[in-house]
Amino acid sequence: MTQIIATGFNTGMTEGDLSRLETRLEHMVRIGCTGAEITAVGLDAVVDCRLIPHRAAMLAKIMARHDLAYSMHAPIAINLMDEAHADIMQRAALVSMDLAAEIGAKVVVIHPGRVAPLDWINRRAALLQFEIDQLGPVAERAAALGIRIAYENISPNPRVIAGQETSYSLDPAQLADQLQRLNHEAVCACLDISHAQQGAGLLGFDMIAACKALGPWIGHIHFSDSTGIPASFPTGSRNEQHFFGVGDMHAPQGYGRVDFEALAAALPVRPDTRIVIEIKSNFIAHAETDTLAAAKAFAVAVNAARAEEAA
Repeated sequence: MTQIIATGFNTGMTEGDLSRLETRLEHMVRIGCTGAEITAVGLDAVVDCRLIPHRAAMLAKIMARHDLAYSMHAPIAINLMDEAHADIMQRAALVSMDLAAEIGAKVVVIHPGRVAPLDWINRRAALLQFEIDQLGPVAERAAALGIRIAYENISPNPRVIAGQETSYSLDPAQLADQLQRLNHEAVCACLDISHAQQGAGLLGFDMIAACKALGPWIGHIHFSDSTGIPASFPTGSRNEQHFFGVGDMHAPQGYGRVDFEALAAALPVRPDTRIVIEIKSNFIAHAETDTLAAAKAFAVAVNAARAEEAA
């Protein structure tokens, strides 16, 4: 059975203009994408954690015109470890499942829980259980709708670097542990390759080994490169971060320091996994087709390595 079945890009923000999405999807098909990840925010298909039916219907009609394997990225702000905002966070996650079902997206990416470092030190076990309790009903909704949740290892974002929050999912191996605690058929992992490289740079773990530990749970992949060097000093813009080679670069393969060959050889993934390329617009302007080719080659290498193991 083929492990990785589709490769494409995240579609980015539409700012309420669905014609921008249609143009982007048409372009993606034209350059050879076989999948696409829709950004849930900016579509105006959900407001106040409620589905807006006519907007969802318009979106579904546009997407159905293009032969792509669809996934959807839920709002990054969803945090199922946030006890103070537990209700709204869970409602946002639940309605994300409903929206995905309406538009034909079979995978929904969600970021795992983040908390203040002191809370993590003092209440780790309780917080991990709270997240599982919050995620459980969302997973049940996903299962009922025929959707998979892909829990994504996060990057050392500015709040992490500033010491304002932390997450177990900075380490893919710890994300694997939490998914094992939940152990729900509708929940898999989204391996963000660049995030794993950055987590390793911050925390000092072996990036390839950590990704391999997450491997049995991986059903979705975010593909981009980074150096893994934390953005621990002020920069004026994303482009300045690229110049220095720090932070969450969202760069094409070869612009960072990820060993994609070693990763492909080591990485077990689940059947029906999709690769979604996440590179910044400045890189899309000149490296879009090269990055698509690199991601497809990575998929071939992963599939070939797994087929060889099975033989």
